[in-house]
Amino acid sequence: MTQPPTQTTVEAPATTPSVIQDLRALAIRSRWPLAVAVVIALSVAVVALTVPTSSDGRRLSPANPAPEGSRGLAQVLQRQGVEVIQAERSTAVTEATTPNSTLVVTDTKLLAPEQLDRLARDDASRLILIEPDELTLSVLAPQVRTAGYSNRLDVRDPRCSIEAAVTAGAVRGGGNLYARSGGASEGGVAICYPQSDSDDTSDVDSATDRGTYVVTVSGGKQIIVIGQSDLITNEYLPAGGNAALALHTFGAQPELVWYMPDPLEVVGSGQRQSIDELAPDWVVWVLIQIGLITLLAMFWRARRFGRLVGEPLPVIVRAAETQEGRARLYRQFHARGRAAATLRTATLRRLASRIAASPGITPEQLVVQVAARTGGNQYEIGQALIGPTPGSDGELVELADRLDQIERAAGVVPSPTRNR
Repeated sequence: MTQPPTQTTVEAPATTPSVIQDLRALAIRSRWPLAVAVVIALSVAVVALTVPTSSDGRRLSPANPAPEGSRGLAQVLQRQGVEVIQAERSTAVTEATTPNSTLVVTDTKLLAPEQLDRLARDDASRLILIEPDELTLSVLAPQVRTAGYSNRLDVRDPRCSIEAAVTAGAVRGGGNLYARSGGASEGGVAICYPQSDSDDTSDVDSATDRGTYVVTVSGGKQIIVIGQSDLITNEYLPAGGNAALALHTFGAQPELVWYMPDPLEVVGSGQRQSIDELAPDWVVWVLIQIGLITLLAMFWRARRFGRLVGEPLPVIVRAAETQEGRARLYRQFHARGRAAATLRTATLRRLASRIAASPGITPEQLVVQVAARTGGNQYEIGQALIGPTPGSDGELVELADRLDQIERAAGVVPSPTRNR
């Protein structure tokens, strides 16, 4: 008798671990390395959120500890009880200044006419201009004019009766020179640390010669023009009487507003009147009459049209020749600062337009965004866009090449390799 086959079952060994058990074991073995990695990541995040990523590297900035900065002067003034307020927009300057304030303006080449008019109406009773150009002087200090540049960076005596200069004594001279304008009186403008055209300085007369420290009064406020900016830098502040002159000049009042113009500031928006508001009522009727007369004249002369006669122009000035002529003027007057500021301002505006930056972005924030977009070094890009003024023509050419490279990397202008 045949028996039916019996069913046999094979059970899996109980010692075989599952996938979940393997992952759990791996997590237990790696718990200490994972904990250390989490702690390091949290520490890096805390440091990144609490510590500034970069310091202000601009020349003459009160927050810049580098040799070309002015942090040393700002800290000494604060210890003496002077409140130092740094501003980058003209609207912030207007809000910060009072009749008890001293306003310091650097990089005046970046100021637009609207900003200069706003400074002329400012409430500050004292105004200090650092190496101003002719346009700035014509608005804020019309009694003073530019008078060239001196390469003799030697120590000079004040040779004037201004108390701050007399107390400080000999300081670092040279740099931008200033003199009285044609309509200024001798008693209304005091010129200190004069520069003679000859090597013999014994016959220097501060009433007629050019100088690097000029004091005048305009619009009810005292105006001080400083042509040697090295006096207030961290590198040269301790030398000679530089510190004494800077402290007496900048610390005369309890508030000091340090204005470093922002090249990206939009000026004039919402302040200019429209053409309809400026034009009188009779202008519309005059335009209508002129239009009717023009139509009648065209109809009258239309019957007498003849063949066109070509007439050669007396002279053709190409755009490249105009640009070259302007560059030669900059080079003749050693206006490297003006040329560098013009190049940087144009590059900053093109970069801001290219990356669609917000209207209120600062140059420092734009440098960070450009570095993130191009993958370049943030410090090198910052030195090119908002760094110090080139010290020679060669450095100015290198700066122009560097700005062109940054624009090509950001996509402002196409790279030459793309057209091949």
